[in-house]
Amino acid sequence: MKIFVSLLIILLLACVGGAGYFYLTVYQPMVAEMKVGMPELDKTKAELKKYKEKEKKETAWINPAIDLLSAGLDTEVKAGTAEVLSAGNRVVVNIAEQALYMPGSKTFTNESRQLLLKLDSLLRSDGIKGKYIFIGNTTQGVQAKGKGKKKTPAKDARTLASERSMELVKYLEKKDVSQDALIAAAYSTKQPEVGFKIKDHKTVIIIENPPIVPMVATKQAVIPQAQSKPTTTVKSTATTSVAPAVSPAPQVQPKPIPIRPAQPKSN
Repeated sequence: MKIFVSLLIILLLACVGGAGYFYLTVYQPMVAEMKVGMPELDKTKAELKKYKEKEKKETAWINPAIDLLSAGLDTEVKAGTAEVLSAGNRVVVNIAEQALYMPGSKTFTNESRQLLLKLDSLLRSDGIKGKYIFIGNTTQGVQAKGKGKKKTPAKDARTLASERSMELVKYLEKKDVSQDALIAAAYSTKQPEVGFKIKDHKTVIIIENPPIVPMVATKQAVIPQAQSKPTTTVKSTATTSVAPAVSPAPQVQPKPIPIRPAQPKSN
């Protein structure tokens, strides 16, 4: 019995000793390191919270814009000639080319007038005001047609796409959509698979926030002004005369460095 009790006491002392050793050599140094790192952790948490709030503020317009565009293009969406969805921090509107343009041409079809009026109204709405509006197209090239004076020259896909984009941009500008917001683009013939229902042969309207470059305050060097020498007074036994003040030496202005226009890069 005494041996059993002695073993229990030895085990208890060993446990207490091990716990004390762990507390002194592991736990306390770990706690000290955590206390040292807490200010950095709090700072990181504050920055992360600030970033999330900024991101939330920058993307708050997306869902209302999607609802607005989906409602305005409801007929086209149901017909399968248009789709409205979000992609990251952007709103994308895809419109099948036959809903706007004549085959192989930049000319609008007669049936597209109602759709053009819808786009004009939607892109001038308050929910999209202040955003960049990219107008792009993707299509196929057209071959030359006819003979002699009536011959229509061939046109590659990128050229036709750019002409269609410019035609839509000009139309929207005439309808008072902000010129500063509109950007024309032309895509290649084959677009990568990114989950759109309307994959190619389409007009692509991308709406996003304009990029904002943070203003960095620049420190201007303060040029010390030349100080004039103090007036000296010369005393004599007979009269007192005051020497004239010395005028500061004129500052030498740096010669202007000529700015040459950037030379075009050689291909």
